[in-house]
Amino acid sequence: MMLIWMRLLGFKIHEESGRADAVWEQPGLTVIAEIKYHAEKKTDLLLKEAMAQIHDRRYYNSCTGRVILLGIAFSGKDVGCRMEELGRSF
Repeated sequence: MMLIWMRLLGFKIHEESGRADAVWEQPGLTVIAEIKYHAEKKTDLLLKEAMAQIHDRRYYNSCTGRVILLGIAFSGKDVGCRMEELGRSF
């Protein structure tokens, strides 16, 4: 559903194999998303893992313009997200 929503907003979507879970692009803006799910882990831990994976693997190295990093976590019925712009935290 999220990918459909982003496509309707006009983002060009790349579903990555062996890389970030999704990369959305518009002129001058790239959003890199990592999505984590675990039935028992806390969403805060999953979000830390998602953001760490983006940074550790440097998924953003080839990006130009404004880059937003997005971690999304699902744990049981809990959902969380964390965003940061390269160089800034939200």
